[in-house]
Amino acid sequence: MKQKNSFLKNKFAMFVSVTVFLLLLTVFFVIINMYMNNIKQQEILKTTDKFMNFKSQVERLIYANKTLVQGFEAYIMVNPILDEEESDAYLDNLLSKNENQIRNIGLAEDTTIIWNYPRESNAAAIGVDLSQLETQKDMVLKVKKEWLPILQGPVDLVQGGRGFIVRLPIVKKDSGYWGQVSIVLKGEEIIEEINTYADKAGLNVAIFNTQNRNQPFYGSMETVGQAPLNFNLDPTFINWQVAVSPKDGWDDHQLIFWSGAFLALFISAGAGLLTFRAIKANDLLRIMSSHDSLTGLFNRHFLNDYQAMVLAAAKRNNRQVGFISMDVNHFKKINDTYGHNVGDLVLVETARVLTEFTRTDEAVFRLGGDEFLIIMPDIADRTVLDQTRKRLLNSFENEFNLVDYPGKIAVSIGTAMYPEDGDNIDILLQIADEQMYEDKKEQKKELAQN
Repeated sequence: MKQKNSFLKNKFAMFVSVTVFLLLLTVFFVIINMYMNNIKQQEILKTTDKFMNFKSQVERLIYANKTLVQGFEAYIMVNPILDEEESDAYLDNLLSKNENQIRNIGLAEDTTIIWNYPRESNAAAIGVDLSQLETQKDMVLKVKKEWLPILQGPVDLVQGGRGFIVRLPIVKKDSGYWGQVSIVLKGEEIIEEINTYADKAGLNVAIFNTQNRNQPFYGSMETVGQAPLNFNLDPTFINWQVAVSPKDGWDDHQLIFWSGAFLALFISAGAGLLTFRAIKANDLLRIMSSHDSLTGLFNRHFLNDYQAMVLAAAKRNNRQVGFISMDVNHFKKINDTYGHNVGDLVLVETARVLTEFTRTDEAVFRLGGDEFLIIMPDIADRTVLDQTRKRLLNSFENEFNLVDYPGKIAVSIGTAMYPEDGDNIDILLQIADEQMYEDKKEQKKELAQN
C-alpha cells in the first residue's frame, strides 16, 4: 500500500510538475508570439511612415504639373482663339519652373490633336486621332465620357519616346464637352524623380498603373520581395497601386524567437517580464483604438463609451452637459487648392487650438473629416455655451497659425445642452449639427452681402 501511495504521489507530483512546466512554457510562447507580432507591427508602421513621405513627394510631383495644365485650361477658356505669339509667351512663362520634366503641352478637339507646344519637336502628332491609338484610346475616351482629369502612363508617344500624360477635359457651359488639354511629362525624368524619392525614403518600390496591374512600370516585385505592403495612390486621379518593402528587406527575427524558446525551458521568470511588455503593447493598442491617428484627439469609437458615462453621471447628479459641434468651412476647397497634405496640417492645427481651448475636465473628439465635438460635462446654463462659442471663434481668429496655409480659417459652430435639448446622444448631436449648419448658412449670407 505504501509503495502504491508513494507511486501515486510521485506520479501526481510528476503530473503537476509537467502541467506547470507546460503551462509556463505555453504562456511563454504566447507572450513570445505577441512580442514578435509587436515588433512586426512596429516595422510595418515605420515602413508605412516612410511610404507616406514617398507618397507625398510623388503626389507633389504629379499635382504640380496638373496645376500647370489647369492654368492653361483656364487660359483657353478665356482665350478660345489661340494667338500663337501670345500663347507661346504664356506657356514660356507657365512652364519656366518645370521645363526639365515637361516634353510638351497639347490641345485636342474632341479626340484629335490640333495644337502642340513646342511645335518644332512635336509636329508629327498634329492631326492624330488619339481615340485610334491602342495605347492611349481607353484613357482618352474615359476623359471624354466622364469629364474627369486622369493621369496616364508611361505610354508610347506619337512623336516618339515614352512619357506620362496628364489629361483634362475642356467643357464649355453652352455645349458641354469640347476636347482635351494635356501635358506630356518626360518618362525618363519622372521615373528618375520617383527613383530618387524611393532611395531617399529607404524603400524598395514597385508601381502598377491602371493599364497593367500585373507588371509594374517602375521597379520589380523581385526587388520588393515577399509580403510587401500595398497601397493605393490617389485612386481618383493618379490611380497607381504601390507595393513597398524596406530597402534592406524585412528584418529576420528568428534569432529572437529561438532565444526566447530556449530561455523558456529554463527561466520561467522570463514569462513575467514578457507579460509586462505584452501589457504595455496592449495599452498602446487600446490608446490607438480610442484616439484619432492624425490629430491625437479622441475618436468616434471612444465617444460611445464616454458619452454614456458622462450622461449617466449627469443624470445621477442632476447636472447639465454642454455639446459643441464644429467643422471647418470650405475644407474641401482647402484640400483641392493646397493639397491633402496641407489639409491634414489644417486639421492638426485645428486640433491644437481646440485642445488648448478646452479645460482638463472637457473632452475633444474628431468625429471624421473636418467635424469636431467638444463635451462639457458640467455647465451652469445655456449662457455658458453661448460664451464658450464666442471664445472659441475668437481663438480660431487669433491663435490659428499655419505656415503652409497662408489664410485664416473660419469655423461653423452649433450647440446643444442635456437634458434641455434631449436625453440621448443622437438627439443632442442632431440639434448641435442643425445649429452648426444654420451658422454656416448665416456666414455665407454675410459673406455674400459684404
